[in-house]
Amino acid sequence: MKVLLDLRPIMRPSFGGVGVYTRRITDMLIARRRHEYSLFSNAWERTPVLAFGAAEEHLRRLPNKVLNSAFAFLGRPRIEYLCGGADAVYLPNLNFVATGRPLVVTVHDLSFIRYPDFFSPKTRLWHRAIRPAGLLRQAAAIAAVSEHTKSDIVEMFGIAPERIAVVSPGVTPGMAPANVGALADVRRAFGLERPFFLYLGVIEPRKNISGLISAFDKIEADADLVIAGARGWLCDHVFAQAEASKKRGRIRFLGPVPEEQKAALLSAALALVYPSFYEGFGLPLLEAMACGTPVISGLGSSMGEVVADAGLLVDPNDLREIADAMQAVGADETLRAELTRRGLERAKKFSWEKSAEVLEKIFARL
Repeated sequence: MKVLLDLRPIMRPSFGGVGVYTRRITDMLIARRRHEYSLFSNAWERTPVLAFGAAEEHLRRLPNKVLNSAFAFLGRPRIEYLCGGADAVYLPNLNFVATGRPLVVTVHDLSFIRYPDFFSPKTRLWHRAIRPAGLLRQAAAIAAVSEHTKSDIVEMFGIAPERIAVVSPGVTPGMAPANVGALADVRRAFGLERPFFLYLGVIEPRKNISGLISAFDKIEADADLVIAGARGWLCDHVFAQAEASKKRGRIRFLGPVPEEQKAALLSAALALVYPSFYEGFGLPLLEAMACGTPVISGLGSSMGEVVADAGLLVDPNDLREIADAMQAVGADETLRAELTRRGLERAKKFSWEKSAEVLEKIFARL
């Protein structure tokens, strides 16, 4: 069976969890060779280096607005015709598409419906324009990254649960406890001399970094707060809050961290603190557990499902609860060791190979 894989989520110079999912699931599907794959990508201004190896790569050079409008309003061109034909089409994220073949779509989260105020007007318009309800009803099968996202799809769009399979992210290769040399290198590279709590992800309202800074102001632990990740929408107030903090000298912003340094940075932290309001999965939580880093996580949406009893779950709206969890982890070496042990065991339950196998069975049924 020939399956067309849509690689548009990794066309940007930098990408978040959706891009990581797209890259890793594509790598695994191609490596397992259960089906024949062709790869669709579109880049108007630059030539991306994809290097997937044993698969046909079809790069088109159309302005995204033109391509998306043609898909949405003309129903043409059909995406499989741009790639020499296919028996099925797989979208690793909600997107514009026109196809005459069976369609499989992965849904990462429906936060743009649950919490529209967390998104810019441009992003809200984009989500409305792709018409997610119609796209998912058109799909022959749907993959959700968590049971929580699956429940949201059933509730919001009235789609039968048997049409939805859970295909979670796996542990990214290289995400494991770092050795002494790597720990020393990353501390030196970022000037991390003291113990530190870490946030890793995009800086945007949904992630509740403002609440994290307020909680950090309340604790007495002799530690820094390190915030690593790209700037997102409405992030300026986070930097202003950090500057006004009584601990402003202990709050560090690293910006985006290269993939090859993430495991060491996570391994060096006292804990990953991720008090997000809503996540479809929460990939940094899984990466932290795989590195043996204690996790303090919001308890809502999918986060409790991912972390289970391997971390401390806190109400993201309760600053005292977040602060108490940080204080406890920072002060109690025995607690940190236990959370490390549980996290490493929990991370073993998630693998790209298992996820690829579920998708392969979906393709085969089509």
